[in-house]
Amino acid sequence: MSTIHCYDDDGQVHLVGAESLHFSPAVYGVFIENDRLLLLAHQGSGLYAPPGCILTPNESPAQAIRHYFRRLVDITPELGPLLFIEDQYRWLDGRPWQITALYYALARPFTASIRLNESVEADAPPRWVDLFDLQRSQFLFGFKAVTAGVSRLHGANLPT
Repeated sequence: MSTIHCYDDDGQVHLVGAESLHFSPAVYGVFIENDRLLLLAHQGSGLYAPPGCILTPNESPAQAIRHYFRRLVDITPELGPLLFIEDQYRWLDGRPWQITALYYALARPFTASIRLNESVEADAPPRWVDLFDLQRSQFLFGFKAVTAGVSRLHGANLPT
């Protein structure tokens, strides 16, 4: 039996057997505007993660992320390219999960204005964070996807 390290929202590790994992796909948005990145800041740990959600049955990643952002910032974002795919081993609601995460570039429609809705994610409210102040140690997950998004927009000027 192999042991898997699953991480909770506070960054704490939970050791579990591989056969006890539940599986789900998830989708996250990398939304960069004016050299700022929209992130969720987890209250307990202060760690950042890109906004997103676990997919429900019969829901496409594009549908899920657009609907999630509509609730989070009152816009339906334009869906850009798939930036990154990763497997995460998370401890959520007292259970171990293997989550295959898809990260998409998102953009604000030309005529839309953004209003952050902090009630959607009460334990991890949305925040605009300056791109070039970010470091890997500040992320619960998603840093490589953010790096891919920054690279797409700015070339070699990447957060470290």
